[in-house]
Amino acid sequence: MPLHERIAPERVDERLALRPEYAVDAALTDVPRFHLAPDSLPPNVAYQLIHDELMLDGNARLNLATFVTTWMEPEAARLLAECSDKNMIDKDEYPVTAELESRCVNMLADVWRAPEGAHPQGCSTLGSSEACMLGGLALKFRWRNRGAAPDARPNLVMGANVQVVWEKFCRYWEVEPRMAKLGPDRTHLTAEAAAELCDENTIGVVAILGSTFDGAYEPVAEIAGALDRLQSERGIDVPIHVDAASGGFVAPFLDPDL
Repeated sequence: MPLHERIAPERVDERLALRPEYAVDAALTDVPRFHLAPDSLPPNVAYQLIHDELMLDGNARLNLATFVTTWMEPEAARLLAECSDKNMIDKDEYPVTAELESRCVNMLADVWRAPEGAHPQGCSTLGSSEACMLGGLALKFRWRNRGAAPDARPNLVMGANVQVVWEKFCRYWEVEPRMAKLGPDRTHLTAEAAAELCDENTIGVVAILGSTFDGAYEPVAEIAGALDRLQSERGIDVPIHVDAASGGFVAPFLDPDL
């Protein structure tokens, strides 16, 4: 999330003008922009003020730079609105929410053909960035629990085409980012490039199912094969984190034999 600083002193007294058709009181013509007004606003006026400002945002339906679906059925939006007052992390207070999340984890495991007898686990997050942070931390904790040297610095291997959240993860959690270079004939991570960057302090390899650059699926099976050979030849066990990105909920339906 972006960090915001205190506004410059010369802007502290700026005010927001109210359109006259929204103001209940004819004397109410504007409100402070950067601090609370001495008197409250009627709810409809406060709503309309923010609503009108948000009209200057970009149109989410036209945003092609996001992995997020920018339209959904009205019923889905209604369900979100009905749950907006719930503290979703409190599963004791909201046990049905926890049950629904459990069902979703099982549905995803089924969609991705989890092997019989496996015990897939999962949890809900606020978005894909939080999911990447949790996945990266799991890789780091797994590496640490293998008995890493106290002064060893962990590293994470990925292509230079990864979404910026992975660079943030490395910065926040003190992990060295090892980026495979791209070129005219290579727009995403390859199995060979991934294996070459790995060593005993590699916590994992990030493979993207939908590159930020061109939407291509990185060759997860080939990368897994290269890492298996690395383990057999050098004894280095490196796991993979598959970043679902734009293909996580598309590939199982459009590319079932992937």
